[in-house]
Amino acid sequence: MRKSIFTNSVFYWAIVLLLSVLLLWNLFSVVAYAHFLGLLPLAIQGVLLTLIFKKHEYARNGLKMWAIVFLLVSSGLRLFGSLLGSLLDGFIDNLAFYITNVVSILIGIGIVDYTNKTVKIEMVIDEYEANESYSS
Repeated sequence: MRKSIFTNSVFYWAIVLLLSVLLLWNLFSVVAYAHFLGLLPLAIQGVLLTLIFKKHEYARNGLKMWAIVFLLVSSGLRLFGSLLGSLLDGFIDNLAFYITNVVSILIGIGIVDYTNKTVKIEMVIDEYEANESYSS
């Protein structure tokens, strides 16, 4: 059986904390404001947290895909679109928006980089599997 091994416990708990906070925020958004589009991120973050807690072999790939799609690409497109709009409108005060998107892009780059460095996929033999292979 292959499992994801997180070699850096600080990174592991930081990812769990980040995903949990985002999950709670989306849950609040769905319940309090009836933003039902928040159900999609809820499902994705729930599946990702489950993969991480179970140390499933796809946790590494799921974490990288989530960071690339939802942090890098989405923030990059929002930043690019806002810059294009600001070119037409004369750069109205959008500094907080730009900083938020740049920070989100930097966090996404950090997550992808640390995931590549600290999450390994290794073959783990459970006690049950070991006993089955010896009895055959």
